[in-house]
Amino acid sequence: MTEMLRTLTTSDEVLERIKRFKGHYVKDWSRWLRASQGCDFQAAPIPIKVAEEFKRIMVRWQACGRYQSLRCATELQRTLDSASAPLGLMGSANLRCFQAPGEVLTGAIYNLWRIFEDGLCLKRNATEVGVSKAILLLTKGRIGPAFDSTVKTALNAWYVMDCGTYLRALGEIARDLAEFEAHESTTLEDLAEKARRPAAVGRAADMVWGPRERKKREISTRQYGTGDNVWSAARLQERSLGRSSVCANVSGLDGDESPGTR
Repeated sequence: MTEMLRTLTTSDEVLERIKRFKGHYVKDWSRWLRASQGCDFQAAPIPIKVAEEFKRIMVRWQACGRYQSLRCATELQRTLDSASAPLGLMGSANLRCFQAPGEVLTGAIYNLWRIFEDGLCLKRNATEVGVSKAILLLTKGRIGPAFDSTVKTALNAWYVMDCGTYLRALGEIARDLAEFEAHESTTLEDLAEKARRPAAVGRAADMVWGPRERKKREISTRQYGTGDNVWSAARLQERSLGRSSVCANVSGLDGDESPGTR
């Protein structure tokens, strides 16, 4: 597994990665924390409004894949109720605890994994992508990152496929994190705060390795067409953006409400 935090040798580099984490996922997270305020997910029943928001975000993050569906909010509420027992055993455990997890924490993660594997998606079991996203949400960012394709690529962690390999990856990350924080005399939470994106340690790690905003490229000066129909790349882009705006207005969709893959 690539030791990503060791390759990011300074806190400035990590800070920059957090700042460039995609903005609409930051909005999703803020909305989730507001919706779940007062709910620690360690005692049932979980309010139906929280289950509805959980479903909304998991759909936006494509937790069951692009072509699969999550269960309805009522069924997800039952799943969250079932998850409250292992979450209660975990208490306030966070990413750092996985340097040397005890039997109780390990057993709770295995139970949580089975509950989410069976209780998130319709027609098939949830994969490591959906399960790790659910754990990130229900621990309110204490345990992360979520192992989607972006994070797996960044960490060279394509081996994460089940609970055992998930625990192995968290252990690797926790050990690298301890060395990084000791060397830099800071914490991942402090860096997230400096980036004005406050988060618990697992969510902060998710922002380090998750999808980031692309840097703006200079517009090409290349021209297309011949004679009186010569078009510059800038003009073609301008016309394309104009059409996109019209389509957005017709559909009535806000750009931030388009599905994500986080």
